[in-house]
Amino acid sequence: MRAFVADTGITFGQWRTRARMYASLEMLARGEGVNDVAPQVGYRTSSGFIAAFRETFGTTPARYGGKLMQ
Repeated sequence: MRAFVADTGITFGQWRTRARMYASLEMLARGEGVNDVAPQVGYRTSSGFIAAFRETFGTTPARYGGKLMQ
């Protein structure tokens, strides 16, 4: 774990969350709904996914998706 943090500058948990969030962007861009995306990227609830998304990107998936459509 120390080597991971030394190499990346973040913990494994932070890296995993970022990987999940960036994977979700493609799905959201295709028009998939939050309820469908959340379990595909490893969240049991859409509310947990939305909270992690907001923490990562500073906005909700719905608002972010709206920006993708413009």
